[in-house]
Amino acid sequence: MIKIAVSLEDEEVHGLSRMAHEAGMTEEELLREAIQGLLLSWRTPSIPRFARRLGPLAPPTTEH
Repeated sequence: MIKIAVSLEDEEVHGLSRMAHEAGMTEEELLREAIQGLLLSWRTPSIPRFARRLGPLAPPTTEH
């Protein structure tokens, strides 16, 4: 395991601490979970933001 130092503003540290406490986790556990989620979402292709507003990409089926 490699340790990485991260600099946070005081209000960010307080918010992180509060979130971890409410989730019943340590700050370290919360950060690891957040980073894992970030890495997973980074690897999986997502729909671009503009396309989300466009709706389905395929035309609706018509009954003939």
